[in-house]
Amino acid sequence: MRKVISVIAILLGAIALVVGIGQKTFWAPPETVTASMPEFKEESPLTVIQPSVQNPGSEPVELVITGKGEFTASLARSYDVEAWVGDAAHVELTGVDRENHQLIAERLDGEKKTPNPAGDDLFFDSQKADGTMTYRWTAPDDGDWSLLLAADGTKAAPSEISVTYANDDAMPWALPLIIIGALLLVLGVALLVMRVIKPAKSANSGRRAETAVANTKNGPTKQNSLAVAAVLALAVSGISVPMAPTSDKPSDSPKASESASASESASASAKPSESTAEEKPSYPVLTEEQLQRVLSDVEKQIGKADEKNTKKDLDSRASGAFKDLRTKRYDILNDKIKIAKPLALKTSVIRSAAVPNSSEAKFPRVITVVTAKDSDPATLPIALTLQQNSARDNYKLTFAAQMLPNSTFPGIAVGDPSVTQLDANAEGLKVKPKDALTQLADVLTNEKSKHKDNFAESEFIKAIHSGQKTEQKDAKEAKVKYSRTVTDKDTQVVSTPDGGAIVTGRLNQKAVFERTEDADPLESADELTKKLLGSSTSNGNVEITYAEPVMMYIPASGNDDKIQLVASEVSLLSVKQVEEN
Repeated sequence: MRKVISVIAILLGAIALVVGIGQKTFWAPPETVTASMPEFKEESPLTVIQPSVQNPGSEPVELVITGKGEFTASLARSYDVEAWVGDAAHVELTGVDRENHQLIAERLDGEKKTPNPAGDDLFFDSQKADGTMTYRWTAPDDGDWSLLLAADGTKAAPSEISVTYANDDAMPWALPLIIIGALLLVLGVALLVMRVIKPAKSANSGRRAETAVANTKNGPTKQNSLAVAAVLALAVSGISVPMAPTSDKPSDSPKASESASASESASASAKPSESTAEEKPSYPVLTEEQLQRVLSDVEKQIGKADEKNTKKDLDSRASGAFKDLRTKRYDILNDKIKIAKPLALKTSVIRSAAVPNSSEAKFPRVITVVTAKDSDPATLPIALTLQQNSARDNYKLTFAAQMLPNSTFPGIAVGDPSVTQLDANAEGLKVKPKDALTQLADVLTNEKSKHKDNFAESEFIKAIHSGQKTEQKDAKEAKVKYSRTVTDKDTQVVSTPDGGAIVTGRLNQKAVFERTEDADPLESADELTKKLLGSSTSNGNVEITYAEPVMMYIPASGNDDKIQLVASEVSLLSVKQVEEN
């Protein structure tokens, strides 16, 4: 009977081992599986792949994207992709049904054509492909990132997509079968080789008892040998006996439950604010890599326009006050008037950058940067302001001027979350940005302005006052009147980490030379004014207009520091004869 049981045990153990090992090897499911997109009747110019295709905590998924001809895959933060897509028709891939191995997607109707998103500033990265692209999903930074697919905005975007990911299917009985099979084999073999120990006779009972004790001391018993054999068998089969399973579920033990409840209560009391008000994470509207790419292209495109004084070349990277003043300078240069070429931009080194975070940076978005051609402290840096009007627009330069002597710009790292975008009426500052520009206009016009003590000592302010005095003195019989206004649309404000703000604006200066009664004709002071006036003299009044783009730093409210001019310049716009008042 013992032999029959041993044979049955060996046979059952062998079967269990074969089945268990088979489920781990030749019967095992594939390591990866592929899910494909559903088909849609209508084509769309865009396809959006949401971050939900990625299974949190697992390896990055691999996407195989197939299109008809060339297409681009552009990666950006999800809210930026959503802003770029807007009302356009698009296919949206929102997730993966991992049980049925299918992609979850829908088509949203809308505009049939869009611009080509390839290379736009909004995107962290754009990759081109012809026909097929294999894209391994990885996010470059924290937060949600989405992938935008497009051909050129007019043709159909790729919608034939498959996603390959690790197979979560498992064979739950594989390990138990291998363990049970190994134990049955050991048991069967042990039953075959084990000798039956008969009870000792009374005459020799004492002696055999002593022998048994001696055997116990000198070596293992047959039962111990059997246990050792079982462990060895398990080791040979490559199986380790599992420890007690871990689980997220609470223990069945009342004491353990009480302990867990107490721990949860303590944790909840230690962090009362987490459940009530969690701050929404915010990220910079541009990463440092994106900012460097944008600045490099701005320098390239503006330099190209400066080289031949071509207005058309300014369109891609200039707008607002900067474009207006650059255009005027080109007109003067193209008239063969000898004046200095415009300031050449140098953006190789970023010394400071006020890049707003996403929570407050609505379109149009504004960033302020200080750059230089090198890291030499003696190199005079350039202060720049750039604006992005909408998600589909690139950043364009609205202000550029060398920093003034003895001026400072707050040291701000790209990505500082405390930087936000403000408006011209922002509170919490020593003076509202709009009012600060108006006060500066008055200070520049009137040396004894009541607002002069609001501003720190500045070489620019001194130079303006000195120039106006000289101009009035040289006018002789003419009376010179100055006035300044602020162009509200050119006012841009970005906060700084210390609670202050960087303000960029444009002042418009008008100098009117009025002839006194019976005075001689007014004479032009230099060749430039002669050329712009069209004559060397004037029998009427003469009006000269200038633009004065400025950048200033306004301290936070309650701060004893004064408003400081950071950068500025004066640009001559026109000279003309006007009627007498």
